[in-house]
Amino acid sequence: MRILLPAALAAALLASPPPLAAQGTGATTAMPGVSGGAMTRLQQGQIRAKDLMDRDLRSSDDVAVGEVEDLVIDPASGRIIAVVVEIERALGFTEKHVAIPLERLRLGESRRATIAMTREELRAMPGFDYRD
Repeated sequence: MRILLPAALAAALLASPPPLAAQGTGATTAMPGVSGGAMTRLQQGQIRAKDLMDRDLRSSDDVAVGEVEDLVIDPASGRIIAVVVEIERALGFTEKHVAIPLERLRLGESRRATIAMTREELRAMPGFDYRD
């Protein structure tokens, strides 16, 4: 089952935080940016969904290949397991969608992301069944 919930990005990017309550003691463990069980700010290395969505994706051969369309989140772990990327063909028409692990993307400035794959390697990837 896939769940696409871009608004959950901030929570999903937390890298296995320590439990808020130590087991059996009732004591809380301090976690920066969390107060009373609620996040109060982003931590270094965390981003918001809207900062990732619609980023232009460039290949390792510096070709514009598409853009980030959506996020796939595993509800059991709360982690983003893939980014859905729209691969474009000529004139900006969608060729297909592919799912790429988030850690494969490198975020740059100016609403761009890059991936260490050529345009042809991306086009050779199997399509992702994405219905918006």
